[in-house]
Amino acid sequence: MERRRTVLLLPGQGAQRERMAAGLYEAREEFTAPMDEFFGRLGTTGARLRSAWLRPAPNPELDESAVAQPLLLAVGHALGRAVGTAAEPPALLLGHSVGELAAACLAGVFDPADIGALAAARSRSLEGTGYGGMLAVAATEGQLAEELGVFGEGAELSGSAGGMAAGADGVTVAGAADGVTVPGMGVGADGVTVSEVADRAAVAGVTAAGVADAGVAAGTAFAGVAVAALNGPRQTVLAGPREALDAVEQHLRDRGFLVRALRSGHAFHSPAMEGAALRFAEALAAFGPRAPRAAAGTVVSTRTGVAVTAEQARDPHFWGGQLAAPVRYWPALRELLDTLGRRPGLLLLDGSADRSLSAPARHHPAVRDGASEVVPLLAVGRDAGGPADARVFAEALHRLGEQRDHTVVS
Repeated sequence: MERRRTVLLLPGQGAQRERMAAGLYEAREEFTAPMDEFFGRLGTTGARLRSAWLRPAPNPELDESAVAQPLLLAVGHALGRAVGTAAEPPALLLGHSVGELAAACLAGVFDPADIGALAAARSRSLEGTGYGGMLAVAATEGQLAEELGVFGEGAELSGSAGGMAAGADGVTVAGAADGVTVPGMGVGADGVTVSEVADRAAVAGVTAAGVADAGVAAGTAFAGVAVAALNGPRQTVLAGPREALDAVEQHLRDRGFLVRALRSGHAFHSPAMEGAALRFAEALAAFGPRAPRAAAGTVVSTRTGVAVTAEQARDPHFWGGQLAAPVRYWPALRELLDTLGRRPGLLLLDGSADRSLSAPARHHPAVRDGASEVVPLLAVGRDAGGPADARVFAEALHRLGEQRDHTVVS
């Protein structure tokens, strides 16, 4: 029997929770060590972040990007390290927003010793950006386009597939030591092909540099508001200036849509972040990004929907531009489930503290019929951040061990 591939899902801004994964701290050495290394390398700043992380709810500090983003990066990386040490490295890494940067660190694109400095550089890039917000809406991107009438047609993804070669059974990550392949994830003649990813665009397009154009909602009360993330079949996140976003929120509520403000003081993944994206890319160049290590797991990009190539991984603008580009998390996850969900199936390791990363997958046919499986890594609700984290993590390791003991890799 062929072994299921493991996919580590890592959260981004908006999914942060008080004491997220804190129940593993000092309970699991393989998690504690990378967290302590992260805090230690940041000195007094690290001590403040540690205090903010371990503080129980309510903790409004976690609404601040300068606190939430470094902690999401550190916790995501430490979770991946813990899984890799206690079991084996996940075959695939899928990160949402800053979670993708954590995935890049796990894959060896950036040195784990630099995670503290990476977090600091990302925070500095936000300085002078101006404040905005993010709004989760229970609607499809198409519904919002029709309702608000502000989004352009068609997302252009040309130029984003440089260095990726298509083999008979999938995509070969160019430059990887052993030619890592992700079967079923193909590249078309004109670039990256992701089924239904680019039905509509929140912005005029995603250029080869990965920065969204700014022609959104001009001359309307909703000016500057853009689709920032596609998180599920009917889970869309909008971002933009606070005043315009408030107008959008009221309009959608009046029209009967369910909306929820996310814990973010910036309009991430929208044109408002273009300056920050460029500053972050310039800073990332100093870290010398490298091609992913073949044995460390394949990073599946939530911008292109396919495996990050060696060429993309070495380009600091690929990672920096992510700040301003929409996060197409659900199209990327759906593509994995569509192509690998039944042959041989996937184990989706949910690293979020609220199970939000795996929620849309639970409705996918491959998960509903048992071919693929969701495996949470952390406790949720009242148990989150306490001893139950260690219990849930141990259960996940047991599930991984069962698969390893009873299957063979074909």
